[in-house]
Amino acid sequence: MDAILRQGSKGNAVAELQQILQVKGFYTGKIDGDFGAGTANAVLKFQKANGLTADGIVGNASWAKLRASSPLPSTPQPAPPSAQLLPTLLPGSQGQAVAQAQQLLKAKGYYQGRIDGDFGVGTRDAIAAFQRANGLTVDGKVGAQTWQKLQAPAIADVTPSPSTTPPTEVVIVRPPDITPSPTPATPSPSPNPTPTPPSSVFVPTPTASPDTSPSPAIPAASAISLVDAANSYSRGKLPNQTVAINNLQANISGEILQQFLQRWQVASGQANTVASLQEALSGYNSSQMLNQNLALQWLQSQLLPQTLDQFRQDWSNLNVAVGTVGTPFTPSPQPSTQPTNTLPLLNLTDAVKVYKRSASQVTALENLQAAIPDQTLQQFFQRWSTASEQSAIAISLLDVFQDYNSQQFPSQVTALQWLEKELTTAQLENFSRDWQA
Repeated sequence: MDAILRQGSKGNAVAELQQILQVKGFYTGKIDGDFGAGTANAVLKFQKANGLTADGIVGNASWAKLRASSPLPSTPQPAPPSAQLLPTLLPGSQGQAVAQAQQLLKAKGYYQGRIDGDFGVGTRDAIAAFQRANGLTVDGKVGAQTWQKLQAPAIADVTPSPSTTPPTEVVIVRPPDITPSPTPATPSPSPNPTPTPPSSVFVPTPTASPDTSPSPAIPAASAISLVDAANSYSRGKLPNQTVAINNLQANISGEILQQFLQRWQVASGQANTVASLQEALSGYNSSQMLNQNLALQWLQSQLLPQTLDQFRQDWSNLNVAVGTVGTPFTPSPQPSTQPTNTLPLLNLTDAVKVYKRSASQVTALENLQAAIPDQTLQQFFQRWSTASEQSAIAISLLDVFQDYNSQQFPSQVTALQWLEKELTTAQLENFSRDWQA
């Protein structure tokens, strides 16, 4: 008889459960034989999808459904697989290892095709994009280093179910009287810091010579990618950004533009295709951002270098206005909704890099947390703890900012970006004002 498993269980039976859930597309974490929050979340999703009682407990009924048509053996595996034991995959490879690589790529937002165990062109392109984004040799093969990166923990889908109860309150335990020292390489913030939107964790920032022209509210021209632009434009819709997007569309062939808009429609789950690049970037949002990033990454790969350079110059030109003579688009100017002398909005991904635990910063974080709905906070704290490989759930934004270490845990940036997308403009304005008080 199969063992009854629940959160906290450990051993070979848990490893077998994780393997089956991974093959069926419900689990993307490590096969470590430890029934943690990620495994519990995967079990809940599997139970809902198969008409079972969603209680997170794996009993006889759940085991029966799990083993139905499962390609995995029904006996426990002696040890979790490691990247060194997995085969090197090349275009043309087939089998279970290819299916596992496709599933991991899909969970991390790089693959949109079928999980069919066939290493074709789509899988090769997804591998190359993943390798490029993670600093690996871009060869389109899945070797030991690529397997290791693929198996690194991804941020789980932690949307709570109405039928489940929130996790028991836990406290992050850290050594007493230890205050993180400021990083020497981080410059001290000026009295009026000028934030720049965060670099994309999905599309690598192109390497180019630095742009010495001042740009107080947006990235330097050499730094902006289409993902960065979409992330910024969906919040601000500044006139110079609109002009840059419209100019870019004028320099894209109709065939490529149509392909992108169709990809965007699929990525966004929309019934109707958007009509323009501006409309697409306006609809960039947190719930579909992984697939939308893939569509944007594809479009950027189709652009000529001079086209992308011109877009970056247009984007950084703060003095341009909608309808400027010489631009191919002349829509009617929209009345400005922002008051003069508006305080520049400070992103969380910028603020965390200069956090010194000053009185104003502590107050800003406490006030921001009080303004965020509890459900949103709970989702973020679970994402943050998964990204930080912590077994305890964070309980405050002060904990988050104190524990920030993007070099050791790169996925922390993704969690902060998710929270930024959930904030209203008013919340960001109040946070920026409190932070700089």
